[in-house]
Amino acid sequence: MGIFDYKNLGTEGSKALFADAMAITMYSYHNLDNGFAVGYQNHGLGLGLPATLVGALIGSGNSQGVIPGIPWNPDSEKAALDAVQAAGWTPISASTLGYNGKVDARGTFFGEKIAYGTAQVEVLGKYDDAGKLLEIGIGFRGTSGPRESLITDSIGDVISDLLAAFGPKHYAQNYAGEAFGNLLKNIADYASAQGLSGKDVVVSGHSLGGLAVNSMADLSDSKWSGFYKDSNYVAYASPTQSAGDKVLNVGYENDPVFRALDGSSFTLSSLGVHDKPHESSTDNIVSFNDHYASTLWNVLPFSILNLPTWVSHLPTGYGDGMTRILDSGFYDQMTRDSTVIVANLSDPARANTWVQDLNRNAEAHKGNTFIIGSDGNDLIKGGRGADFIEGGKGNDTIRDSSGHNTFLFSGQFGNDRVIGYQATDKLVFTDVQGSTDYRDHAKVVGGDTVISFGADSVTLVGVSSLSGEGIVIS
Repeated sequence: MGIFDYKNLGTEGSKALFADAMAITMYSYHNLDNGFAVGYQNHGLGLGLPATLVGALIGSGNSQGVIPGIPWNPDSEKAALDAVQAAGWTPISASTLGYNGKVDARGTFFGEKIAYGTAQVEVLGKYDDAGKLLEIGIGFRGTSGPRESLITDSIGDVISDLLAAFGPKHYAQNYAGEAFGNLLKNIADYASAQGLSGKDVVVSGHSLGGLAVNSMADLSDSKWSGFYKDSNYVAYASPTQSAGDKVLNVGYENDPVFRALDGSSFTLSSLGVHDKPHESSTDNIVSFNDHYASTLWNVLPFSILNLPTWVSHLPTGYGDGMTRILDSGFYDQMTRDSTVIVANLSDPARANTWVQDLNRNAEAHKGNTFIIGSDGNDLIKGGRGADFIEGGKGNDTIRDSSGHNTFLFSGQFGNDRVIGYQATDKLVFTDVQGSTDYRDHAKVVGGDTVISFGADSVTLVGVSSLSGEGIVIS
């Protein structure tokens, strides 16, 4: 069973659901953090931090900041819509649903009650070639708002976050019903009229939006005539966890928001390391970003009150990193409790920072470790245990520290180097071109063994000959 497998859908069904949920979740933000994401990738959190923050605010020639009206910014709203439509989803309008509540020009639905007015949700449909509705997607937005009202909307959402932690009992569980009770009834009625059931509905969200996902799952048996009781619920970076088993809660271990509340209750650990395992959640996925890797940035205590730690919470880091896990050749070997290190370094940091399991700000990691590289040129270091390392498309350098590792090279994997390769390691090649016998592609160059498939190659440093044992080609 793979790490994101859900209910009894099987691996392929679960992966398709996860991809849909991620696409809907990313659309709910309308590329709001695009400027920070591009600035961070180009400049990082070190000496380039000022440039990163400028990019976050006003964007650049290839990114959109949070301040509207800068004429040389790209049309980030169009990019968001293009991306979700490429994933097979199209927004459903309020008029189609027969809904009379507040909706903006983008088609985003807003909370129905005064105290929930800054809550936002998207409603989308997936159709066949004949235009028949096949599925409905509901994507709750997290703590933010449209560019034109970002500050006021964010303040309203922060109040909701605080009420969930400290406010009336059951506030978190009732959140979705209070904010969107009428809209969710309209969606249920419309879906039924189109011949759909609750099983044809995907509900997703990130951060406060993830809290709404867990809330809706908790309410699904008792509200809306039970229509949503069998719907599919995937929450990203949610501070809460549903009381039942309906929700797949996914997040980075070093995200200070993820699982901050114990169920839906605030505890003292909410302000520090809150790494308690939950049956419904992934427990040991690490976003190996500039903050996590830096000794200097980790001088300050890890806490939801420590703003730099929130770099692990941003939606773009989820959209890219979690998708690489989903597409990994190791996916089927990962479980909910597997340690998975995802390379999310900026370009400046990637050049001299080794991606590895530092096990910071968390309970002790046990068992096998999976390390997933980026599309850039990564430096990856295995630990003393049995690691499973997948470099990605770049020209990666991988250092073996144990001799019990599995190195996966899939498709166009670049020109990689494995330093310290040992006889107890295993090389796995998938989707490569040419013969299925690695010996047809291996040669000795300068005392090192080079296995080459067209433009792709792996250099085993310090290895002059290699037997077929430990080599798998498929």
